[in-house]
Amino acid sequence: MRLSMLVVALAVVGCGPMEGDPLGQSAQGLTQVTGFGSNPGNLLMFTYVPANLPANAPLVVVLHGCTQSAAAMESSGWTTAANAQGFAVIYAQQQSSNNSSSCFNWFVSGDIARGQGEALSIKQMVDWVKANASIDSSRVYATGFSAGAYFSAVLAATYPDVFAAVAVNSGGPYACATSQTDAFSCMNPGITRTPQQWGDLVRNAFSGYGGPRPRVAIWHGTQDFTVASANLTESVKQWTNVFGTDQTADVSDTVSGQAHRVYND
Repeated sequence: MRLSMLVVALAVVGCGPMEGDPLGQSAQGLTQVTGFGSNPGNLLMFTYVPANLPANAPLVVVLHGCTQSAAAMESSGWTTAANAQGFAVIYAQQQSSNNSSSCFNWFVSGDIARGQGEALSIKQMVDWVKANASIDSSRVYATGFSAGAYFSAVLAATYPDVFAAVAVNSGGPYACATSQTDAFSCMNPGITRTPQQWGDLVRNAFSGYGGPRPRVAIWHGTQDFTVASANLTESVKQWTNVFGTDQTADVSDTVSGQAHRVYND
């Protein structure tokens, strides 16, 4: 199996929306970083770096969903995983002054373009950690939930030269919407485009780029009524087209009731 391209899609039965901060706490145990760059997206940055971080460690960017926070994502187990596996974590956090529901603006043209807005702010966060810790530039990853998942796809499209892989959990394709009205249609019932149309949106995000693309893992609940599972299908169409492979899964099985498909070149 060649890992130059890998799209993994999982349909998770019974996984609905998980909005809100379950603990309602501050970013306890995290370090807030200011002055990490021009920050055109006006985001907040929190980090967690294990005390005994090994040299050339991986770095994971974690993005929350609407109404959530860095603390909500940290409480889901990322600190425990970072300590056990030896990687650093960036928690980007939206501000209500940018979005009234604290959603990352995955549907705003100025925030999802390379070199602009929230996408650039997160890239600057990565640059700051790389400059201040021993990070392996070939092992920088991003993952997100819901609005954060949509924005993980943004990072894969706009900064393929920065991220080695992304995980999209209950999100959708890159540039699925470019307005708030379109965003609701994108989330539910979903927007249908051809694989070529979806792929062109990614290619145009960094025109002329010919290097490797991040591997993509897509997770979605079949009972998610906020972000329809049709987004999984459209995401698979997008990324298989980007990688130039067909939409026939090379691996297709069911593990503990969950459908699991792998598309590989």
